[in-house]
Amino acid sequence: MGLRGISADVRQAVITQSQKQGMKAGEWLTLAILEKIKQDRNAGKAQVATNEKPAVSVEGASAVLALLERLQGMGIEPPDRMKRKATTLVRKCIRI
Repeated sequence: MGLRGISADVRQAVITQSQKQGMKAGEWLTLAILEKIKQDRNAGKAQVATNEKPAVSVEGASAVLALLERLQGMGIEPPDRMKRKATTLVRKCIRI
């Protein structure tokens, strides 16, 4: 199986790299392509390991409370779950 449109210098680089790793050119190229796809997929994913809890900002809690007030002002009763989440945010801000 061959690939058209691959320049001679790239073809030679694939052969050289595959020989260094004791593989056939097709095997090496397949692994290289799969690795590139994996890197591209993971590029947008931030991988941060931390033991700290995410910070709660007073501004964020204030925005949630303002949203609840606006809903009530329009005559819409916010869901209980939303009220509980807002209460939790405010409590976390108080503890900071």
